[in-house]
Amino acid sequence: MHGPATLTFVPVSLVLSLLVGGSAPACAPHVGTIQNFGPNLQQAVGGQCRQPEGLTIDPSGNLYVASNSDTATTVGHVCVLNPRGQLTDVIDIPAGAVPAVDLLGELWEDGQFYVLDQADDVAPHGRLLLVNPQTHAVSTIADGFAFPNGITEDTHGLLYVTDSLQGAIYRIAPGTRQVSVWVQNPLLQTTNPDLPVGANGITFDRDQHNVYVTNTGNRQVLRIPVDSNGNAGAITVFADGATIDQQLGLPAPTALFGADDIRIDVRGNLYVLANHANEVQVLSPDAHLTHRYSGTGANALDFDASGVFAGTTLYITNTSAADGGINSKVSTLQTPFPGLPTD
Repeated sequence: MHGPATLTFVPVSLVLSLLVGGSAPACAPHVGTIQNFGPNLQQAVGGQCRQPEGLTIDPSGNLYVASNSDTATTVGHVCVLNPRGQLTDVIDIPAGAVPAVDLLGELWEDGQFYVLDQADDVAPHGRLLLVNPQTHAVSTIADGFAFPNGITEDTHGLLYVTDSLQGAIYRIAPGTRQVSVWVQNPLLQTTNPDLPVGANGITFDRDQHNVYVTNTGNRQVLRIPVDSNGNAGAITVFADGATIDQQLGLPAPTALFGADDIRIDVRGNLYVLANHANEVQVLSPDAHLTHRYSGTGANALDFDASGVFAGTTLYITNTSAADGGINSKVSTLQTPFPGLPTD
């Protein structure tokens, strides 16, 4: 593991030391520290783990890192890192109906994990898969998607999957494997030709009263209220990157540039992995950009894509999409408050 990174912050109205609410143990990394975790995944096991995208964690602290390698055709891979960052297993994920397999969002659930396969970005080839990490058995829970990207679940065990091309969020009942459109709205699509990815990361708030969704191409975070029956209310723009740039005097584009995955902590702060900015950008519960975390040198973020919390540690995949995968890795960010569990 390399040493701590130098941090970059935007001017903010809240002082970080006030947010922490006390000093950390001497052996613990400082809040805001970004470090590499584990091996270079471009080099590990013949490049099978390169360009990691999806990420989940089991109760023992093992990480399941899904490769989105641009060289994978008939077989994709999920690589397993133990809590010490050692590569302990590689799980093969066979392609579906077409010779393309590109793995994205993941979610741990009751001894197994879900992983999304965007395949060739053409419906109905996108798949939701369930993987047994012990036996390596892979089963298809649902298909019919074009670009399934982010995944979360509610307290009833229903799954919610974003489709970045169809401008939709699908809801899946794992028991019956019934798939329905939960929301379909133009706000979930983008017309940005330079970044043609719409709805992406997705998460519930603590009380499951709202769902937050990133729109990557539009540089936005969207909010969808959820009623007591699980129905979606009117979708609205919670935070807009272009507007934030203007408000804070940031060079455009900076805020939410390449907004990818999104996580939330116990205080309701949203951690947006801005992959084109190579930053983790934190939005307060009232949508103010309060912090921008980035690393430098060997610990720099490189197209940060997906995140998962373990207490106050946010694990992050670095897809290294802009430089051919040479910086494929996992990073850690120490945060002021614990994250909400995702399962």
